[in-house]
Amino acid sequence: MRLENSLEFDPSSESEVFFEQFEHRPAVFALFSERGTTPGSRPYIGRTRNLHRRLRRVLRRTEGHSRLLNLRAMTRRIEYQYAGSGFEMQWLVYHLTRHYYPRQYRARLRLKAPALLKLNLRNRFPRLYPTRRISKDGCLYYGPFPSRAAAERFAGEFLDLFKIRRCVDDLDPDPAHPGCIYSQMRMCLAPCFKGCSDGEYHEEVERVVEFLATEGNSLERSIKTERNEASENLDFERAAQLHRKIKKIHDALALKPEPVRNVMDLHAVLVLPGSQNMTVSFFLMRSGKLLGPGSMDLGENVSSPLSLDERFRLLFDELPRKADESPGAASWEHLSLFARWYYSSFRQGELVMLSSPAQIPHARLIRICRKIVADPN
Repeated sequence: MRLENSLEFDPSSESEVFFEQFEHRPAVFALFSERGTTPGSRPYIGRTRNLHRRLRRVLRRTEGHSRLLNLRAMTRRIEYQYAGSGFEMQWLVYHLTRHYYPRQYRARLRLKAPALLKLNLRNRFPRLYPTRRISKDGCLYYGPFPSRAAAERFAGEFLDLFKIRRCVDDLDPDPAHPGCIYSQMRMCLAPCFKGCSDGEYHEEVERVVEFLATEGNSLERSIKTERNEASENLDFERAAQLHRKIKKIHDALALKPEPVRNVMDLHAVLVLPGSQNMTVSFFLMRSGKLLGPGSMDLGENVSSPLSLDERFRLLFDELPRKADESPGAASWEHLSLFARWYYSSFRQGELVMLSSPAQIPHARLIRICRKIVADPN
């Protein structure tokens, strides 16, 4: 993998004129100890908000004893690429590190699997629980959450609306089983002591899946219908009870971050500041996998026979060709990078959730692009 720009560096030469070539802009850089593109050479990889200042610091001439990092003596070539946002820098560093350090890149990047909720459909009596392991096992995964604790809070709150089990045992239904606190409180169908049939339990699991797929609308609609019927029959106590249940649905959904959904249905567009003035960068997320980046120049001096709608269509048609197919990439790594960006307190850019990767709202993207171009920070 190569960055856009490359320069040879001579440690014995004068430095000041050399450093004037680098702009005071965010960038990713790689410092090589060999000239040219020697196979097997492993660089020092970094990112910075100010490339000029950072390179002057790490490649300065040494004056006496100093504990500050100095790579002047080992550097023979510099590769660099300007970036418009923190996420784009993170994306470049991820690919560089994985390319040059294929066995160590996760540890170097402190990359860990995101927090998810797993509905284990392989079990006779499926249950929902937090996990950081994702695999192609036919189960359903929901996320990403900012932390395992956040996933547990959401699961604990919304599962009170259903009666699937919370226990961790592999159940072998037996009428002699003593049950647990949830079965005693009628908050579980109690398959442990044959309190329900397998079919009844799986119907409840389907209700959970539908609740998550519809952002709670499926359950809210049915409860509102019951509440209206109770009111019409003058059963106000029952209507009040159902009204409290609707409030509990809203309280549970308030704990769910916007991107959280079945990972296979996680489609979105990340709209980010571009590396050049009046440009915007895009990443398309399709089933939890990031494609991109793509860039568009929105400057007034850009002459194009195509409308903005057509330019957007061509850009998003091109992004799948930039799919990350490198060997060794785990299915969770893009989700982890996305979660790190989305839940950051200093996030740049905006997220547009999609119902389908083929249904991209061009008009909304144009409004967001104009906003980002006007104020990239």
